[in-house]
Amino acid sequence: MPSTLYLIRMAAAVLLVAITGVVPAVAADPSALVARAIDKLGGTKKLFDIATLSISGKSRHWDPQETPEPDVGNRLGGESRFTLSMEFAHDRARYDWVRHRIAPMKRTFIYSEVFADGVGYVLGQDNIVLSRQAKETDPSLHTMSASRVIANRRELHRMSPQLLRDMQGATDRLSALPNETIDGKTLSVISYKADDAEWIALFGDDGFPARIRTVDADGVWGDSNYDMILSDWREVGGIKFAFDQSFTLNGHEVQHIYLEDIVLNPVLGADLFKISDIVTATAAKQRAPEQVNYQWMLRRANWGSFIDSDQLAYDPAVVPGNIWTEVKPGVWHITGGSHNTLVVEMKDYLVAFDAPIANEMSRLTIAEAARRFPRKPFKYLVLTHHHMDHVNGARVFAAKGADLIFPAGDRGYFAAQMQAPNRVRNDELWQKPRDVGLIEVVEKMTLTDGSRQIDLYVINSSHAKNSLVAIIPDADFGWVVDLWSPTRDIPGALASHREFVTGLRKFGVMPTLWAGGHGTGAAPVQPLVEAIEKK
Repeated sequence: MPSTLYLIRMAAAVLLVAITGVVPAVAADPSALVARAIDKLGGTKKLFDIATLSISGKSRHWDPQETPEPDVGNRLGGESRFTLSMEFAHDRARYDWVRHRIAPMKRTFIYSEVFADGVGYVLGQDNIVLSRQAKETDPSLHTMSASRVIANRRELHRMSPQLLRDMQGATDRLSALPNETIDGKTLSVISYKADDAEWIALFGDDGFPARIRTVDADGVWGDSNYDMILSDWREVGGIKFAFDQSFTLNGHEVQHIYLEDIVLNPVLGADLFKISDIVTATAAKQRAPEQVNYQWMLRRANWGSFIDSDQLAYDPAVVPGNIWTEVKPGVWHITGGSHNTLVVEMKDYLVAFDAPIANEMSRLTIAEAARRFPRKPFKYLVLTHHHMDHVNGARVFAAKGADLIFPAGDRGYFAAQMQAPNRVRNDELWQKPRDVGLIEVVEKMTLTDGSRQIDLYVINSSHAKNSLVAIIPDADFGWVVDLWSPTRDIPGALASHREFVTGLRKFGVMPTLWAGGHGTGAAPVQPLVEAIEKK
């Protein structure tokens, strides 16, 4: 029987037609949509009879915010093969991965992710940034951060037949939303407010779920639809599964999964989901943040380049926080994690270079700067290029009054970031909006307060079409991000190394000491120049 709420909406629709002659898009009864979808998939009994599941397939992942030009194309990060084992009675799951990373450097990772008893861990190396625990254990393993567990648990729920079963058992948490038309097809839409997320399910005319959506916070695009798009339905043991699963963020594909084989109710060994004592002990000390950065956790895990930490910016088992090192008088290199920032002290204000990872790191930098320089606000934030891992925290600096400086061609990208809705994260700029100054560097620009000078140069590269490097002449010092990572990169190993040196020679500048957006400290440029000349 249709719900009372549904009948009220239908009555309102009839009244609207009588008054205006306009027929609105009235969503169908949510319970009926769920029941029809379950019937299409094979029926309630067959879905509830699934006790265990084994799924194997392959996947590809991209990041549209890591392309050479902003908002142009997509960047393939890697290709993988996987086996997913799920046991529903005790809510346990295990991924076994072979990941072939393509960008930004080629590397293969073979590892497993295990989720059980409310915790998770990685067996093997999944990342170029190893935690202390991963380095000290044999075989290598590390306890996942609470954030990573929560993010992956949510995604396992998204992909599981359990989601529709849960909807059917919690009709009081369902509500109808307006229909949506996508690619010329009208989809019925409902909301399911579960404990782990507000799920938005979109159903096609055929009754099958077409999309499963959450609204996620993204550092650049703000509130964004994160959709799993389902197609290629095939029957396995009397149950239909979508063998083609495309994941899009804000309309841009970030992952595509192609299922190859599904086994219903396989016998799964008890050791498959075993949680060791060291994982249990480590997880017990963790505290999940108030806001989980889902997109950072999911996309950077695919990318194979991040710190698996609830602090995001650093591993608390290694350092107590970000490390400030005065590499030259009034020039501070902020390290301690996978990504770095630079703060330069001027006579009356501060200049920050890059806002990596997320708002959390920017807040740490701003708070420490306020302690060290209580009378000097951030006047400028220099963003060397548009890649999300170096700009995700820009809005926090902007909210504190900093104007943005960036290379030519990036104005639209950063203007959109400053204006993007951020209801999910409810960040400082969303709470108190301001008109953020946007300053574009075409070839060269100089910042000066009458005593210190900072020269900004635009360098073209294959990594990003336009990137800024900064030179402080009085300190004989330079700042570079991704084109070269001092102390981390093998000199001359990357094409961007040559492009970097070529760019400096074009402008006739070559300061002695450099620090970068990655690496543990500053280093002289001469070994890089010599390595390139030898090649």
